[in-house]
Amino acid sequence: MNRPGPAALRVRQAVRAWHAAHGPAPTVAVALSGGADSLALLTGVLAEGIDAVALVVDHGLQDGASEVAARAAATARDLGARAATVLPVVVDGAGGPEAAARTARYAALDAARDGAPVLLGHTLDDQAETVLLGLGRGAEPVRSPA
Repeated sequence: MNRPGPAALRVRQAVRAWHAAHGPAPTVAVALSGGADSLALLTGVLAEGIDAVALVVDHGLQDGASEVAARAAATARDLGARAATVLPVVVDGAGGPEAAARTARYAALDAARDGAPVLLGHTLDDQAETVLLGLGRGAEPVRSPA
């Protein structure tokens, strides 16, 4: 029998704590990119016995994006998500490509969530990338209060 590792246990503990504090919601939507962070979140939600639907946003920004989104949705169903929906979006608008993609993504998730809370998984690498992209555009770094 495979036992979950420390990282998987931490994800499950975080999901359990969130669910106890904010619900319990009968169903949660998990924003799924197909990457390790969102797959770990979906797996943790399902391991906790929470009904989950996966929402996969297809930004269409790279060749093959729709195939990647379809694979992520299929993986979600294979893992046990009750449903997995691919949400194609158009990325345009102010603030650069990252901001426009984020705006389109959040609007699509909000429209598709059917009242369920949406959970998003981000690793520290994602947060570091966001800071680096901001610094590359000349933005001031965000500092923690002293």
